Amino acid sequence: MNSTPLVTKVILFTSCKGGVGKSTVCANLAMAVARRGKRVLLVDCDFGNRCLDLVAGLSDEVVYDISDIAFGRISGERAIIQDSRSENLFFLAAPYGFDNRMNTFAFRSAIRKLIAMEDGFDFIFIDTPGGIGEPLLFAASVADTAYIVVEPTRTAIRAAERTSEFLSRKGIAKRRLIVNKLTGGSVNKAKKEIISIIDTTSVKLHGVIPYDPELISAGNQGILIDEMLSFNVTNAFDNLAARTLGEGRRLFAGIKRLRKLK
Repeated sequence: MNSTPLVTKVILFTSCKGGVGKSTVCANLAMAVARRGKRVLLVDCDFGNRCLDLVAGLSDEVVYDISDIAFGRISGERAIIQDSRSENLFFLAAPYGFDNRMNTFAFRSAIRKLIAMEDGFDFIFIDTPGGIGEPLLFAASVADTAYIVVEPTRTAIRAAERTSEFLSRKGIAKRRLIVNKLTGGSVNKAKKEIISIIDTTSVKLHGVIPYDPELISAGNQGILIDEMLSFNVTNAFDNLAARTLGEGRRLFAGIKRLRKLK
């Protein structure tokens, strides 16, 4: 039991555009932060179309979901799954279907219960679906920070810009970009592309994830960075974890030449 209460930081992962890798980034960054000794709870906010349990490799263990906590059917201690791969990583599923009783008040109530749990969490990572809808509104009502995941395509960049504007209107002042699936071969060339993305979206950069087929394959198999071989990927997520914890870290630390799309 902690002698002093933890101050839990709540971070939502989002983009108006689907398919940019939000769930993959969310799950792997959670593992990277957990490996640094911080207690992290992953919460799936994709009501009716959950997939974070698959990406995280925990689908066979899901019994309860966040609606069970929100409506008082079960305690947080019983609903949460502890990941066997890390003593610091935990997971809470979204329901298979959307319950019309779920609203911002109910969601906030569930998150408050999770924050108040005896052992507590250093971080709660909330994975939201693509688009601007009720799940994003729920997450925005409790989050301190938003990580906007973007890939270097025109449609994804426009979606990131729109997402940032929406979150700004909802009062989330700390918004950061994570550029996923970064390609190009040359790091210097990639830096120019990143600057262009920052200029277009007017959002500060949190970090980058290089394109790597292993990361895509791992997501389909429920494998996280603790089992990956690619140093580019594992170092990229460690860089993001360091920055999430407030440590200084060079943008491309440990990342070698970037792959080109085949």
